[in-house]
Amino acid sequence: MTGPALSAETGRAGPPGRGCPICGKARSEDYRPFCSKRCADIDLGRWLDERYRVPGPPAPLDEGEEKDE
Repeated sequence: MTGPALSAETGRAGPPGRGCPICGKARSEDYRPFCSKRCADIDLGRWLDERYRVPGPPAPLDEGEEKDE
């Protein structure tokens, strides 16, 4: 899953008028594109838990690393 594209005119994520991608509330300039630190932290946690992934070819295995089956 990928994040919203940045607008060339405003530098903001996503189309204008859309809410926070986590909860849908109005966006905050301090936490853009989120409404609060809480929603920004939820999004970061999802990346760290590997719930979001960027599509692409599989990464090569390091020496000694076994392939998941």
